[in-house]
Amino acid sequence: MMGKPVSQQLLMDEKIYVAVGRDSGSKSTLVWAIQNTGGKDFCIVHVHQPLQRKDKEKAQKILDKYLRICTLMQVRAEKIHIEAESVEKGIVQLISERNVKKLVMGAASERHYSMRMADLLSTKAIYIRQETPATCQIWFTCKGYLVYTREAVMCNASLEYASTSSDQHSGGTLIPWGQFKTPRGHGDVPGSTIVENNEASEKSKKEARLDPFKYQEAEKEKNEAIKRAKEWASAYSEELNRRKETEMELKKSREAFQKMRFVSENRITESHMLVEKLQDKYNLAIEVLGKAKKERDELITEHDKAMIQVEELKRIHEKMARSDESRHAPQYFICPISLEVMEDPQVAADGFTYEAKAIRSWLGRGHETSPMTNMKLLHTMLVPNLALRSAIQEWLHASSSSGK
Repeated sequence: MMGKPVSQQLLMDEKIYVAVGRDSGSKSTLVWAIQNTGGKDFCIVHVHQPLQRKDKEKAQKILDKYLRICTLMQVRAEKIHIEAESVEKGIVQLISERNVKKLVMGAASERHYSMRMADLLSTKAIYIRQETPATCQIWFTCKGYLVYTREAVMCNASLEYASTSSDQHSGGTLIPWGQFKTPRGHGDVPGSTIVENNEASEKSKKEARLDPFKYQEAEKEKNEAIKRAKEWASAYSEELNRRKETEMELKKSREAFQKMRFVSENRITESHMLVEKLQDKYNLAIEVLGKAKKERDELITEHDKAMIQVEELKRIHEKMARSDESRHAPQYFICPISLEVMEDPQVAADGFTYEAKAIRSWLGRGHETSPMTNMKLLHTMLVPNLALRSAIQEWLHASSSSGK
């Protein structure tokens, strides 16, 4: 069967198909495809079960929104709207019919996404991964992050191209390595090429039976073809082994990356928990410090009040003591103004003796008369009454000695 032209197949390989739904999560899938696949041509695919007319109009509006996103991100895009009884089967059928080489779709609903997500959670995605032709590479994303990649088997695509090229040449012509296809029903790739070359050699023998020279040339070509086929088989085997080794290394790298990501997430979680505990302790310490400060202020206030009361009681006690002394002291020891025993007796112009502080306070308030006679004083000079002062001191000393 004649294969597709090479230019048409390459163009098909460059187009990225993006499967979208009616939820907002498909927007992140489309944006991821534009930013990470390197494609410039996109096909937005929406497969759904049969809908009413209003629902179809809504679906078309959703697809138009996706097209506007492509326009804003400066890529070319078209849309495909398909009705099918099963969404996943409709996508698989589309991939098979159009020979799709690259597909981007969701791995699960966005509400199921987590940093530890490493495999598909959607039954549709799992079905498509299993049933889609191996020539199609599929990226499964969720919430704008790549979750899983199913690599395409590239050798099938190159073999198809080789079959296309071989149909355009005569039988037995040698085909460069990597550009041949295994015919259906035959064995390995190099073996099938040997069969084709043998058939071509037999044909050449029949045509050259009457010409020994042509027979020798055909035999030589057959031997060279067999030799090259063996070389191709060896190169193919080496390439296959290298591919397997690369896949194993890639698998180990992914497992190591997943392990590192798991350890990192655990450490981040532990760090967050430790920060929360420290924050709680800090808040508790601030609260206790505030209470202690408040209690300290209250104690200072109480202390000041107590000191004021002590001073007041001390003054009252001294006053009462002086009153007691005044009651037992001789009358001429007592100041007529303060009614207390005098400490510094002074004689005023009226001839009476007063306590110095008391008579000065009297005069300082503007009085010009005698506190005793209410007569005007001739002057405001005061004279110390030394004799009375000595008598009062002797009396006080004697009173204290008798009190002891």
